[in-house]
Amino acid sequence: MKVYGKVHSVDKSEKVISIVVNGELQYFHLTNKNMKDFKNYLSNNPYVYFVCKDEYEVHNNIKCCVIDYFIKIVSPGIKKNTVYYDLNEIQNGVRNIINRPQNRLFIDLEFTLAAPRSYNVLEIIQYGMILEDAQGNVILEHSSLVRPMFNSSLNKRTLEFLSRKQEDFKKACSYIEFYQLLERLIRDYDPKIFAWGKNDYISLEKSFKLNHLAPLDIRNRYINLMQVIKNYYNLKQEIGLFHTYFEMSKKEEKEQIHDAFEDAYFEREIFHMFKDEINSKIIS
Repeated sequence: MKVYGKVHSVDKSEKVISIVVNGELQYFHLTNKNMKDFKNYLSNNPYVYFVCKDEYEVHNNIKCCVIDYFIKIVSPGIKKNTVYYDLNEIQNGVRNIINRPQNRLFIDLEFTLAAPRSYNVLEIIQYGMILEDAQGNVILEHSSLVRPMFNSSLNKRTLEFLSRKQEDFKKACSYIEFYQLLERLIRDYDPKIFAWGKNDYISLEKSFKLNHLAPLDIRNRYINLMQVIKNYYNLKQEIGLFHTYFEMSKKEEKEQIHDAFEDAYFEREIFHMFKDEINSKIIS
């Protein structure tokens, strides 16, 4: 159910707002996230446009509908309206990011895991990459295990997580080989780097320091695909790569394996399914 009206009052402790709707004062409850994100705007008694659930809850003896998500929050002005939040503008911004003509590098990394009751430095031990041009044509696909700096990093917990054995790493590339490949791709193709979540970015930054190498230009080209999708659909919870791929592709979900190249493949597939979906809404 969509609701539009002017905020009459805000009870921050109970996370309840009242709005005059069709001349009647009605009450609505906010989730913790909605209250955290929008409480400063709501205190200005703006006009709000949101979607709420049809069922009611009781908060402090007040019957309330629960707000699902906001579409727009705005305060009218004499010369200009003050727009605090506009979901349509956010979605247009996402479309611009997704549709921008640019080379794209989809990357996934697997890391070492700390053994119980011990301290291990987090190291990159596998990568998967798919590089494509602005039209979506694949330029390069590459994947390899990466030898860690410390032998203790290949502990039982890490190997079991990746379903690998110590012997598998005898033919693994060195970290410097991985670094040089990434450096060359950035230099020659100037891609935006798409990954799922922010962990890959954080771990790459740490790996440069750990291996005493000059940091590559990751920060200015890194795009968290999960966050982009969350922003577009106004999702509150983290969404998993594996589940998202099978939900969007409508394929039967299979048992997950922890493989960097498969995850990079899923990232690329999700990107193109998401791109097709948001662009089809413009046409329709």
